[in-house]
Amino acid sequence: MSVQFTDVVKRYGTTTAVSGVSFTVETGTLVTLLGPSGCGKTTTLRMIAGLELPSAGRIEIAGRDVTHLSATQRDVSMVFQSYALFPHMSVLENVAYGLRRSSVGREEATQRAREGLATVGLTGFDARQPSELSGGQQQRVAVARALVLKPSVLLFDEPLSNLDARLRRQMREEIRELQRRLGLTVVYVTHDQQEAMAVSDRIIVMNAGRIEQQGSPRELYEKPATPFLARFMGESNPARGTVRRIDAARVRVRLGDTGIEVADSAAPDGEATVAVRPEAIAVETAPGPAGALAGTIAKASYLGTHMEYSIDTAAGTLFATCPRVERPLPPGTAVALVLAPRGVIVVRD
Repeated sequence: MSVQFTDVVKRYGTTTAVSGVSFTVETGTLVTLLGPSGCGKTTTLRMIAGLELPSAGRIEIAGRDVTHLSATQRDVSMVFQSYALFPHMSVLENVAYGLRRSSVGREEATQRAREGLATVGLTGFDARQPSELSGGQQQRVAVARALVLKPSVLLFDEPLSNLDARLRRQMREEIRELQRRLGLTVVYVTHDQQEAMAVSDRIIVMNAGRIEQQGSPRELYEKPATPFLARFMGESNPARGTVRRIDAARVRVRLGDTGIEVADSAAPDGEATVAVRPEAIAVETAPGPAGALAGTIAKASYLGTHMEYSIDTAAGTLFATCPRVERPLPPGTAVALVLAPRGVIVVRD
């Protein structure tokens, strides 16, 4: 079922946590609210759940106005950051808890709880206690407990933040597969850009209580509309350059002593802020090919799979990654930087 926010505001006294937010989550999609701490994303999620009521605006779920309804009057379930499992209950009892509170009979609740555990791959774990489970298994129990209520909308609040890096990667894949297999409408909150890009159909980036930009992961990474987005969605190098339009679809961007043609239909001529992705910089020993940007290695770090370099250039100090770990370049080395058009982005000042 769809979720729609229209000009929603949330105030706490004189502080505005969410300011005039409007968006739609289409049925059967996974949409992530992404942003730094304090941006308003968790408050927005809690307003969908009915745990917070808006100060102004309208919230609809499946076309029904739920703006002033309590959490128990909305057909939503939420998976919390802490999982909120009852330590004195078995896994089966934890999953059945919400059903029992909804006056579902014991036999039906037990059957649906077992089906929920099977859905998340935990058949046979019925009698275990939460303390006997790994972090990933506890997270699956929390998901099963939410799923058995058969909600119209499933909400996730930073569900992977307590897991280590490898388990986070595994669990985000499992959540995405489950959402697609069951056709769930999911709203997901995280501050982790990679996590958001891996699981989402669409991402809504929030900043200071407002929506900074929304779109597909590819759109936000490759076409950030603001300097904040360019910095927040992955690594980027801010640089000042000049822009000259070539035709309706292309511009020529000049950075220091080099120029590059970039696909862009909106940037005006003149000075502009340019974001350069580190992976779009090929680092060659000087003098390099014609038209390359000259630079000098300022710092070099070995990270096993790749090198990281800070490079002083006429366009500023640029951060670059290089897969050639067998030939590291020490500080002081003169280099030539070849920029890939796909990683050079003109952003709105």
